[in-house]
Amino acid sequence: GAADRGLVLPPPFGPPLLHSHKMLLLAAAPLAVRHAGPDFSTFLDHATGTWRGAVFRHSPTGSGPLRATQSVHHVSEVMRACGGAVQGVSECGGLGEDDLYLNRAAGGATFFSFGSWALVSGGCDGGCVHLCLCQDESRHRIDIRLEEGELHSVSVAVEGRRATPPLATQLLSGQEAVASAESLGGAWDDLILTGVPPGSGAGWASQRAVWDLCSSAAAEEEVPLPEGCQLLPGRCWVAVRGEGDGAVWVEGGVVGEASCKSIGHLLSPNGSIRRVAFRKRQRQPSRLPSLQCKYGEIATDAADPAAAAALDAGGRAYWLVHEPGTPLEALPAAAAATAEAEAEAGAEAESEARRGRLGRDRIGRDRLKRGLLARTRALLLSLLL
Repeated sequence: GAADRGLVLPPPFGPPLLHSHKMLLLAAAPLAVRHAGPDFSTFLDHATGTWRGAVFRHSPTGSGPLRATQSVHHVSEVMRACGGAVQGVSECGGLGEDDLYLNRAAGGATFFSFGSWALVSGGCDGGCVHLCLCQDESRHRIDIRLEEGELHSVSVAVEGRRATPPLATQLLSGQEAVASAESLGGAWDDLILTGVPPGSGAGWASQRAVWDLCSSAAAEEEVPLPEGCQLLPGRCWVAVRGEGDGAVWVEGGVVGEASCKSIGHLLSPNGSIRRVAFRKRQRQPSRLPSLQCKYGEIATDAADPAAAAALDAGGRAYWLVHEPGTPLEALPAAAAATAEAEAEAGAEAESEARRGRLGRDRIGRDRLKRGLLARTRALLLSLLL
């Protein structure tokens, strides 16, 4: 995988950024640089399609067991009326809410690279902030409803594009799968992509926003969740707090074993967007206790995972590889060993074939010699007789 699974790293950050052959080291002090902004075409590649999984509602004042039901969302491109370009995407399905249309040029919508998006509809009293946090072939759709600037209710859909993700299956079976703060200890690398309207009084438009990227290394044992957030089933969370002059900060996020993603909005009382922030916290590789990848969950406590082998639950071996600017990946060591063995076997077979060809040549020469000797002997005998 390429750089986020959510953020695209810009050109070199400058002196505080240190590159090694396998690792990317970030300076402890925050560093902000101007950024070109999310890539819309990459967003389309990862966002469109049919998503299936589980969906549930949550109320801060409610109680009772989790009641998750199956969910389906269809996301498709919307072309301009005059044709020639994709204007946005439409999404339908879920808990019966109105279909959503995300316009890339206006309408409170924000698009992020690799499939994540956000949409603000209405004000801080009675409005809703729709968030979608996408990673690989799964996503969390979080709809946060506001009343008088406070959290009223949340609906969450955990879905996969190719198949129902295991987390959604857990929710459907009644398992809440709430992330625990204890599992989030350690050191984290922090990336925050922040966008603001292009000028004072200007309305929000994702493609015209001014973007900055800030990177830093989080302190040891810092939990990458905002103070006062509510942990929800499905390993996600929401936070709503007042910011003075009637403004409200609304944020929702997803907690993974190796990374945490969130999208936050600073909203005026009428719902206009003052600031949008996409945040990704990646557990520092040297502290990574486990890794979720397409091969399953892989555990390691190696000091240097960039050159370390790890075993999954089935005892299969993998190499953990980290290239500058990319997520940590697991490569099956068995496959590498098999490829190496096949290469060696191929080289040996080629050597055997070469030896075989030489042997056949020697046999041919010997046969030729014997034939010549026989014909010479026959000729001499005929002359003598």
